[in-house]
Parts: sequence; C-alpha cells; structure tokens
Amino acid sequence: MKAKSILIIICSSLLSACDLSEKFYSSVTPDTFITRPENTYAILSRPFTHWKWYIGADRWYLQELTSDEMTCPTRGSDFYNNGEYIRLQEHTWAPTDRFITNTYNGTVGGIARALEAYEDLSAVNYTAIGMNEQAKQDQLNQLNAIIAYFYMRGLDYFGGMPIYRSVNDGVVGRSTAKQTFEYIEQLLQKAIPHLTKRTSLNQSQDGYIKQGAAAAMLAQLYFNAKSYIGEEHFEACAKICKDLLAGTYGTYALDNTWYGPHGFDNDKSPEAIWNVPSENSKVEWNWYYRYFYHGNSRVYFNVSFPASCFNGFCLTPSRENAHSGVYTRWKLGNTYEKFNDADLRKQPYVYLGGKRYRGMFCVGDQTNPQTGQHVVGVTDKSGQPLTFQDYINVKGTHSDMLAGSEDSGIRLVKAPIPNQTDINLLWNPDCPVIRLTEIYYMLAECYWRTGKKAEAAQLINTVRKRNFNHNVDPNPVPDDFDVYRLADEWMIEFLGEGRRRTDLIRLGLWSTEDWWAHTASDATKNLFPLPAEAFVANKKLKQNPGY
Repeated sequence: MKAKSILIIICSSLLSACDLSEKFYSSVTPDTFITRPENTYAILSRPFTHWKWYIGADRWYLQELTSDEMTCPTRGSDFYNNGEYIRLQEHTWAPTDRFITNTYNGTVGGIARALEAYEDLSAVNYTAIGMNEQAKQDQLNQLNAIIAYFYMRGLDYFGGMPIYRSVNDGVVGRSTAKQTFEYIEQLLQKAIPHLTKRTSLNQSQDGYIKQGAAAAMLAQLYFNAKSYIGEEHFEACAKICKDLLAGTYGTYALDNTWYGPHGFDNDKSPEAIWNVPSENSKVEWNWYYRYFYHGNSRVYFNVSFPASCFNGFCLTPSRENAHSGVYTRWKLGNTYEKFNDADLRKQPYVYLGGKRYRGMFCVGDQTNPQTGQHVVGVTDKSGQPLTFQDYINVKGTHSDMLAGSEDSGIRLVKAPIPNQTDINLLWNPDCPVIRLTEIYYMLAECYWRTGKKAEAAQLINTVRKRNFNHNVDPNPVPDDFDVYRLADEWMIEFLGEGRRRTDLIRLGLWSTEDWWAHTASDATKNLFPLPAEAFVANKKLKQNPGY
C-alpha cells in the first residue's frame, strides 16, 4: 500500500516538469518527450493503469456471477436490469450484453495500450537519460508480459483472438486458439529471463511484473491448456510451479495467516506475486464494496463510505429457507456451508483496530458488536434490523433469482474494512492477482491428475491448516479425493478472487453440472460470444459456435 509508483508515476513526472519555456519540434518522437527516467515509467504505466480497471467489475462478473459460488438475485425492483444477471446465472447471455461487450473492449484496449507503450520505449536511448540496457529490457519485457496477460484473458473468455504485433498493423481476423496460445507462450518465454526478481520476503510488491509473476502466468497458460486448445500441458505447468516454490523465479513463501494475503499490508505478504496496488485517497481499488454491501452497512462497519452501497451480490445460497437443511441435490455450490465451522474465515467480520480483524463474511445479525448499532432495512424490511440469511427468499417460499429481498444472502468481506477511527486505512488492501497459494494448488491438481493424490492432498493441506486455531484442521483433504472435493478446495480458498468459471471449465464441471438457479448448459458456453459491436469495427471477425 506504500509507494504505489506504478499508478502515480504519471502525476509525479508531470508535476516535476516545471520548465515552462516554449519549445517547438517539427515532429513528436520519443527522444523529444522522454528525457529522464521518470518519463519511461509514465509510458510503462499506461497499460498497467488499464489493468487496474480491468481486474474488477465486468471481468469479475463473468467469472463469479456465472458460477456456483456467487449470484446477484433480483431484490424487489433492484438488480433486475433487463434480466442481465439472470442470464449470467443461467448461461443464456447474448452478444449484446454489456458485460461481454465491456470485457472484449477492455481486453483489446489493454493490448493496444501495451503495444503503443512498447513502440515508444523501444525507440528510447536509455543510456542518454541515465538508465542502462538492463532497465530497458526489464521495461520492454514487462510490456511483453502484460500483452501476454491480456491475450490470455481474451483466450479464456473468447477463444482465438486477432493477433497484433504493432500499433501499425492493419485490421486482421481472428487467429485460432492454438495460434493465440503459442503467441502468449512466446511472449512470456521471451520476457521471463529479462525481468527482475523479488529478492526478499518483505519486499513490497508495487504492481510491476517481476519474473515470478510472468512465470506464474506461463504456468497458468499450461494449466488451462486442455480448456484452451484441447492439449494437456500439466507436466510443463508442474515444472514451473516446482521452480517457483524452489525460489528459481524469486523469493516467496506461504503467509502464516489466512488474512495476510488480503490484509491492510498485503503488498508485503511473503506470498504476494502480483497485486493491483491500492491506497487510501490515491489509487484506490474499491469497486466491489458498492455491490456487496447494504446501503446501511456503514453502520455495521462503523465507517463512512464515500458513496452509497447497492446491496446486490452475495454468496449462492446453501438453503431453500429458514427451516430447511443444506441443499443436497447439487454437488456444487452451498458456498458458505463448504467452509468448516471451525474455519476462522467463517466467522462474522469484525474490525478489531490496529489493522487487526477476524472473519470474512457479513452474516447473520447485522449489529455492530462494538457500538451496538443495528443495520436497518430501507425497502421490504424498512426500519427493521437486518439479518443476512444463507437463503434467497426470506419469506420462506421458493428460492430463485427473482425472489430476493434486501437481507437475502451472505456477503463476502475478502478485503477488510476499517472503522471510522482508522478511516485512513480504507482501501489500503491491494487486490491479489497472483499469490503463492495458487502455485501450491496448481501443482496439487497436476499431481492429482497423474494419480499422485496423496501428494496433492499434502500440498492443499499445507495451506488449509492456517485457517484453523493452532493449525489443527478437523477436515483435511484425504489422500484419495474426487473432483468435487478438488472443486470445493479451489472455491473456499479463492472465493471472490475472480477465477471460478475458469476453474470449473478446466475441471469439466462448467457445462455438465447443475447448481442453484442453474441447469447444465452445453460446451458452447465455455466461451462467451464476441460482442455484436465488434463486427461493426472489424468485418473479418467470425463468431463463436452456438451464438
């Protein structure tokens, strides 16, 4: 949360340029406006500021609100939105849906910004501005890596993408998924040797791409290759994961606590590989709070939010109503109940002061345990104290996407919220994009797929134990576990981190399984359609099958 240079460098470099004398040039080239080291970072940060926006909102919706772990039910007159959230849950989206359109545009926009920055920095004489060739190669290959990142997200969401290698390229049609995969692979393999490494466990992560992050991206590419191109590359993924755990790509270690990777100082977590920087009143990463929390949740947190909360998103329910048991008709979902009762994360969220907190959910009675103030309703529970329930229809009748009310569903607090005394800490938690726990879990799944289930269980249990008092796990993963337990472990560890759809597709559960308010779809829904407006700009595009 300190020194977030990646996102404020533009401002600092502009403010330091105080020479107001007029200079005239016959043309604008990198040599005329990149005259000191700060200017290179101003150029480098272009695609990273876009990446900060890209990580949240619509991309998150397509990963989470389409899955068994999160939902956005209609709450009276709120959140129907012409059925767009229902279409996400039912997998009946269309090429005109805004979340899909924004995601495609955001993907190609990120690629374009990175290519433009690469072209500008390639022409700079770094020695002349007091830098060296190593710094130049590091910056250029960070751009190669973030281009690979955006292309990998495009491959994940849409399949084969139009491949551009320069901002001067003419309009091209879509490459195949295999060609897109190979281009991403080439970019990352080229980038990794030239990037700097994290050198100590307490070194703050500032949002720039280090060698460990690029290596982890390459592991992710291989990990999901079966989904992307129909080829298994689990052995290659496992090799990179082992090297990451051995320190080949930098210094990392598991955090000792479950909250360390998510807390107020998580930029210094030993397992932080790549974070979106965030800091109060500077470069806040804060979009999520408005959608999870009730308009009066500021009373529960005892903090002044800067804007209203919308009371939309929640965990998919574990129960039909107050009198029923946990759902048994589906193997997926039941999000809250998949957490063991002894799990420290399953407690109601309470800020304890001094950056300390407990629990990860707004659940049950929404009364601040320290002030005694109640969160009261404003619509169908107007004036009444609210209790967030693990079911959607609090009237006790049928539970579906149209039956929500303002106290339906449990809310996630993955990024902690301070109270008013520590208001300056609000939005200080960074957003973890890649953390070492993912490397443990990827390696575990690679082992699981080759029959080494005991080794896989040991890796997952190494992480799980920190979620319990004295590291005593009452329900560790057994040596012979099935795909549903594997899916559950991915869900409870990475809940709300914007990856659930990708995991379910890789595990073969996305289009074959039912869950709450969702009936199994078909394999064409493994990809989203290209948005309708993309075909207006590029006549060479072809739509995905099934749309």
